[in-house]
Amino acid sequence: MSYTHSTEHFDLVVVGAGLYGITAAATYHEVHPHAKILVVESSPSLGGPWSPQRTFPGLKTNNLFGTYQVPDFPMDAARFRVKQGEHIPARKVFEYLQALVEDRGLKQHIQYNTKVRVVEEVKGGWKLHVSISNSNVTEEAVVINASKLIVAVGLTNQPSMPHYPTSPEFKPIVIHSSRFASQFSEIVKEGTHTLVVGGGKSAWDITYACATQPNSTATMLIRPSGNGPSWMAPSHVTPLGLWLEKLVFTRFFGYMSPCPWAEMTGLEGWLRGFFHGTWLGKKIMAAFWQILGDDVIQLNKLHDHPETEKLRPWRDAFETGNGLSIMNYPTNWFDLVRQGKIKIVIDEIEQLGNENKVQLKSGETIKVDAVVCATGWKIGGGVEFKPEGLRYQLGLPTTEAPDVEDEALLSQVTNEIYERYPFLKNRDTSRVHHPDPTLRHAASSQTVQQPYRLHRFLVPPAFLQQRSIGFAGAVSCLGNAPCAYLQGLWLTAYLDGTLKLPEVSSENIRREMYRDTQYCALRHAMGYGDVYPDIVFDSLPYFDALMQDLGFEGKRKGYVLGCRNWVAESFQSYAPEDYKGLVDEWKRRMALETEGKKTE
Repeated sequence: MSYTHSTEHFDLVVVGAGLYGITAAATYHEVHPHAKILVVESSPSLGGPWSPQRTFPGLKTNNLFGTYQVPDFPMDAARFRVKQGEHIPARKVFEYLQALVEDRGLKQHIQYNTKVRVVEEVKGGWKLHVSISNSNVTEEAVVINASKLIVAVGLTNQPSMPHYPTSPEFKPIVIHSSRFASQFSEIVKEGTHTLVVGGGKSAWDITYACATQPNSTATMLIRPSGNGPSWMAPSHVTPLGLWLEKLVFTRFFGYMSPCPWAEMTGLEGWLRGFFHGTWLGKKIMAAFWQILGDDVIQLNKLHDHPETEKLRPWRDAFETGNGLSIMNYPTNWFDLVRQGKIKIVIDEIEQLGNENKVQLKSGETIKVDAVVCATGWKIGGGVEFKPEGLRYQLGLPTTEAPDVEDEALLSQVTNEIYERYPFLKNRDTSRVHHPDPTLRHAASSQTVQQPYRLHRFLVPPAFLQQRSIGFAGAVSCLGNAPCAYLQGLWLTAYLDGTLKLPEVSSENIRREMYRDTQYCALRHAMGYGDVYPDIVFDSLPYFDALMQDLGFEGKRKGYVLGCRNWVAESFQSYAPEDYKGLVDEWKRRMALETEGKKTE
């Protein structure tokens, strides 16, 4: 698809061709096959973090085969040449997303190398000011009009790059991790030493790639002011060897998390009340998180070596949030530390000095061949919204402080959350496993005063009745594929007017939105709930909420003798296949409703 300089109009524009953008567009296209749809993507290909431009040899998903697939489009083992029990290689994820686009007839609706600069609210919809790159590395400015808009730019598309004082004599390459794939051959080679700044999963991946080369080593530099090393769990945990992804998606696991949007009726409500509202229940809950965290530390043998000891997370397992990740390497990562191939340093860079030496604030120097900064991402997507003040109205992360009314509401919902879940207020959130617990992370909250404030983490309450804009993928969870599927169907129904909105006042919706988003901020001291919804341990209740809005039953494990099978419901894991067929079911229901209206 190509553009002229003339303005074009679309029924729906989706910004971003990653998993969430593709899935949302595919769902809307399936429900409305005659709608004029456009997906714009700033990079040369689809895939977001799984595009060829951002992946490198050896990179794999945290997910094991079977858990990273859209419910209505299973990842066939023979077709994609993946195996049961295997972490999916990055190139296979890209191939899968390509196949999804082909299968859903979406290929002709995607335009690449098209960057959205400004989104402007206009009468009847949205005006997008975009720049389109061509093969001559020039850009042309184009305006696109859209009646409906889905922003699916994700949480990792604007690199956050530190700036260090640098000597003119310093020659090694210094890049953000987002450029590691494009610079891979320059950095990952024999006989080199790479300094990797950061303690998150991308830092672990890059450090492993560098240190596994012949005669090569790497240093992982963990900043004292940051969140520290990720909780890197094996794929199977607890003495029972339970599959972690599956464990997180059992209701019993969810009962241990104080989630305000979880159902509080029937047996589920009683169990949640017991674990969070009684003396014995609180003891059991605390023991559960303690055992889970201790098990990860023991399985990784962190206490067996002074260098691996430095990789013990600085906060307890309950605080993890999106700091949780899974070991998905072909060999033991920690053996590289024990062998001296990887060195762990907790310090800050003072300057990049002479003779290829990095000067640390402690006075130590490290001679390096490359510096890779796995220092995270800016929040908000890099798109400018007009007119002025629109960003705040849309509920997007902003440096603006909340107004007096919002500040009062924020205080009210915070007190309500603490009253309902006193454990959140009384727990120890200090960095108990770090020498200096007085330091707090400064990665994002220095600049962001208001996080995403969206109803169901999808739409701004101020635009709820307008039904013209939504945000897909502005969450952090473990089940991204089913989440993208459910969000895509929810947004389709919302934008086309078939989703029934809550029969409560706009003030109540706003209060609920503040409650849910503020819970995320309070829940994860190690995560980033203070800037975007961090629902790693609350994903299943979130799926339930979306299902309920759509009129589907969230509990899908069946009945025994006419009664809900609570044993299966509590202890069997939910997976993508549990949500298979919802789009077809929704289409049938809408067709019946339309037919019914015609016969009235």
